[in-house]
Amino acid sequence: MSQTSQADSQSTGVGKPQIYLSIVIPVYNEEKRISATLDKLLAYLSGQTWSREIVLVDDGSSDGGIPLARRRLEEAREVCRVISYGANRGKGYALKQGMLASQGRYVLFTDADLSTPIEELDKILPWFEQGFDIVQGSRKMPGAAVERHQPWLRENMGKVFTWLSNFIARVDVRDVTCGFKCYRDEVAHDLYGRQQIFDWSFDAEIIYIARLSRYKLKEVPVRWFDERGTKVHLLKDSVRSFWGLLTIRMNGFKGLYNQPAKASVFPQPGSNAS
Repeated sequence: MSQTSQADSQSTGVGKPQIYLSIVIPVYNEEKRISATLDKLLAYLSGQTWSREIVLVDDGSSDGGIPLARRRLEEAREVCRVISYGANRGKGYALKQGMLASQGRYVLFTDADLSTPIEELDKILPWFEQGFDIVQGSRKMPGAAVERHQPWLRENMGKVFTWLSNFIARVDVRDVTCGFKCYRDEVAHDLYGRQQIFDWSFDAEIIYIARLSRYKLKEVPVRWFDERGTKVHLLKDSVRSFWGLLTIRMNGFKGLYNQPAKASVFPQPGSNAS
C-alpha cells in the first residue's frame, strides 16, 4: 500500500493513530542485494502485530533496486514510502531525509544489506521501556557475535575511527558505525534536524549531539555478518572522516548544535516522495 501524497509523507494527520515503528533504509544501487534483504525483512515482519512503515531513501540510485523493493513491499501489503532527491548525496544525507520524514513512535535505521539481522530489533525495543532515548547495536562489546568479519584493513580502520571518535568527539561508545540504531521519534527528529555532516563521520556527529543534549543512550550487543559489496572508499573516506571529527568539535565550540532543530528539510528542490 503505497503512499503518494507529499502531505502524508510529512505527518500522520489529525486523528490518525501514530505508527509504532518506522524502518528507515538508505538505498544506493542495491538491486543485487535488495531481494535477499526483503526476504528477511518480510519474514520477520510477518510475525509482528505492531503497525509500521518502511521508508526507503533513494540516494541517487541508477539501477532497478528501488522499483523492485517498492513492488515487493506493496505486494506484501506493507506500508512503503520512497523518498528521492535525484543525486547521490551520501548515506548521512539520506538518513537525514528519512529520519525527518518518519512518522513512527520509534525510528529504526538499518543498512540495506541487513548486516545486523532484523531479528536483533527484539533486543532493542524493550530498552525504551527503561527510559532510554537511543538504543543502538554494538559489534564490539561482550555478548556481540561477529559471524563474518570485514577484511582486516577495513575492520581495523573502523576500530581506529571509533577510537578517534571517542578521543576527539567524546562520544563515549564502543561502536560508532554499526548500522542498526533506534530512536524515540522526537529524538530522531531533533538529532537529525541538527545534523550538518553527511560523510562517514555522520554517525559520530549524531552521537555527539545526543551527548550534548543529554539524551540517554544504550548500546546493546548484536549479531553481525559482513556482507560484501561495500561502497566505502577506505582512503578517501578515512581522510574525510578524520576531518569530519575535527569539524564536529569546531561546530560544538561555535555552538552550532545549540540551535533548534529544523522541523524538516524535506522536500528539497528536485525531491519527490511516493
